[in-house]
Amino acid sequence: MKTTTGGILLALLLLASTAAVAQDTARQTQDPASETVQTAGEALDTRRQSQQQLDNWAAEREQLQQRWRAAEAQVQYLEERTALERDRLAALQAAGDELARRLEESQRLESSLEDTLLVILRDLDTAVAADLPFLPEERARRLRSVRAELSDPAADSADKLRRVLEAVLIEARYGGALEVYQDRIDVAGEEVTADLLYVGRLALYWLTPDRTRGGAWDTVDQAFVPLEGDDLDAVRRAAEMATRRRAPGVLALPLGEVAP
Repeated sequence: MKTTTGGILLALLLLASTAAVAQDTARQTQDPASETVQTAGEALDTRRQSQQQLDNWAAEREQLQQRWRAAEAQVQYLEERTALERDRLAALQAAGDELARRLEESQRLESSLEDTLLVILRDLDTAVAADLPFLPEERARRLRSVRAELSDPAADSADKLRRVLEAVLIEARYGGALEVYQDRIDVAGEEVTADLLYVGRLALYWLTPDRTRGGAWDTVDQAFVPLEGDDLDAVRRAAEMATRRRAPGVLALPLGEVAP
């Protein structure tokens, strides 16, 4: 009975050992293929991850290149604008310098202009005082107005120049005028209301409103004197021509003596 039991145990041990060896053999047979598949999967995952990372890097690189090109274009645009603004600034500075120079020159000319206008006005005063005494109040009033304009510090230089030139022009026009106006004059101590006829700056005559008396301005004696006969008739005809009552014609007017 003991022999049988021992044999059974030995048989069972041998069977278990055989099964273990079979399992080890099967495991050894199957493990290389499984490890190969696992290794290939891992390599494929690693390659997939690497490719994804490369793709991400490529996309990021493209974005960076685009930003770089845009930055380069912006820098070039800003450089061009800077150069343009620099040229404009240089032009503005040159224009400003020119305006400053002109302003300085205009101030200098303005100062010298007022001195020149005062000299012209003084000469005009002298000329009027030495001229025939026609329209004395009107001419004196004009000169006073111009003098007041020149002495006004608030008056513009252009206005001062205009007023002086107007006065000179008016006085110049008198030289070619033939006009009659009425005024009161002194004839040998007698105050007479008369029509005064000035022929430019050549001669000045007078006639009473009824034309019965008349005469001329004596430049030597600086006084009104009477005329008679043909001289008085010539003055009457000249007055009629000046007032458009007679057609223009040639007259021989008395000029008297020339002042030294």
